[in-house]
Amino acid sequence: DERIIFEGKGKTMFEAIRNMNATSSFKLNFTQNKAIIFTQNAAEKGLENYIDFLDRDQELLIRPYIAVYLGDPEKLIKLKIVQEKYIGFFLMHLEENVGSSSRAVKLSLNDFYNQRNMGDKANVVPIIDIPKDNAEPRLEINGGAVIKDDKMVSIIKTEEGQGFNFLMDNVGSGTLEITNPCDNSKFITLEILKSKTKTEISYDGTIIHLKKKIKVNVDFAEAQKEIIFTKENVNKIQEQSEKNIVESCNMLFKKYKDMGMDIFDIAEEFFDKYPKIKITNIIKQTELKVDVEVQIMNTGDEKNFK
Repeated sequence: DERIIFEGKGKTMFEAIRNMNATSSFKLNFTQNKAIIFTQNAAEKGLENYIDFLDRDQELLIRPYIAVYLGDPEKLIKLKIVQEKYIGFFLMHLEENVGSSSRAVKLSLNDFYNQRNMGDKANVVPIIDIPKDNAEPRLEINGGAVIKDDKMVSIIKTEEGQGFNFLMDNVGSGTLEITNPCDNSKFITLEILKSKTKTEISYDGTIIHLKKKIKVNVDFAEAQKEIIFTKENVNKIQEQSEKNIVESCNMLFKKYKDMGMDIFDIAEEFFDKYPKIKITNIIKQTELKVDVEVQIMNTGDEKNFK
């Protein structure tokens, strides 16, 4: 149960990895690899320089999670996490646990390979970071790196992640925070139990109509100050939740439509339905319509709170 750090240099990734064997008494084996982490520098210059080896080598599997780290890689390697000394294991558990947050994104190496050759050849890779204001060192998923044609071109911030996940049907659980109808200066929290996004796409010869129907089941989790569950207040909570989801989806979609970048897999949906129609920049011709239904399933043991 030892943690040993190896470093290798070379003109190619294969050479660098093989050069690490010069400092090891045993041949290094990569069949148990848990994570692939790229630096920001590598992601911005182009991942096409590194990913062929990761797919071609017989020892390396495509199940590990993939991430981009924006900080100093030496600081990451030397990081001593109280919960788990092995960074690969910690990142694996971290990405598997992001279901508890509707704002975090996750991606396996296998999904990355699939998406880089489909549609607009763009995908979103989780960004990991070391929070500066924590009492003890740890890692967190902090948004997503937009990779197009194997290069990092943009960042989805954490607060934008929820809209992305709802549009992509990636929300399994998490929370929704909205204004308290009994006091506009306070908040209430809803816990997401289940979410399902259905996609409909149609083409009228000029405009691609993309419709997302999102249904979310929630429990009432918390209220600040007070809450009285009248029929009017329950309706306000549901309507505000639906409005917030619609706004977060529309804002993110507009941002990437203006950039002409399809990170929402519109091309795949379109070509599945219209295989004979070829459109180059598909998101520029797409109009999004988001319909959201939020249903409160349970308000907990305490109905009203004062």
